[in-house]
Amino acid sequence: MLRDRPARLLLGLNNALVARGSGDEANPRPVDDLLWNQRLVERAPELRAEWFRFRTAGGRLPRIEDVLGEHQGNTEVWGAGLLWSRGRPAGPLLDRFPLTVDALRQVPGLRSALWSVLAPGTELPEHTGPDAGVLRYHLGIDCPPHCALRVGDVEVPYRDGVGILFDDTAPHAAWNRSSVERVTLFCEIERPAGWPASAVNRLTHSLLERDPRYGAAPERATAWDRSLNRTVG
Repeated sequence: MLRDRPARLLLGLNNALVARGSGDEANPRPVDDLLWNQRLVERAPELRAEWFRFRTAGGRLPRIEDVLGEHQGNTEVWGAGLLWSRGRPAGPLLDRFPLTVDALRQVPGLRSALWSVLAPGTELPEHTGPDAGVLRYHLGIDCPPHCALRVGDVEVPYRDGVGILFDDTAPHAAWNRSSVERVTLFCEIERPAGWPASAVNRLTHSLLERDPRYGAAPERATAWDRSLNRTVG
């Protein structure tokens, strides 16, 4: 999507406007006082149980590059289970994760969400995201020791039932240096920016999301699910 010059220019203008509208904030952001985070944290045990029911039944996820259509720079395997796209529930997993989808409905400004699974030894080297109009949120679901996210100079370990909210346009990296997989619920949430930046931000994303390559993620996820999970209810 961002290979097109008009899209890059539009996103660049929106980034500058949103950054001015949201001010200088800590990164990662404080989350403990956010009501939607509190609700997700409270429901984390049932989301974890729902995840393990899927895994125990033999459920598998495609690689994230197969869902998004391009490699994300990770070493080893990064699995992705799409749950939300373009601001609404989407993908083949909705019937398998009703409690998780219901919990996600409580997140204001949610643009996308997926199960994010880093295989043992997977590293996501330092990089920067292109879109200041959303914040990234990771809720720990099954997080062994030696798994962490680093944003700038701040390193945050992944913990079960703990949320991390950050602006991914800052340099950041993530890793799973354990011997088992690391599972989080990964969300992109509209960045609070005040008026009129918030309105421009929504319009920008509605225009960018019309790109058919972006919109193809649910179809890719469905095709992979048919291949990987034919016998999983």
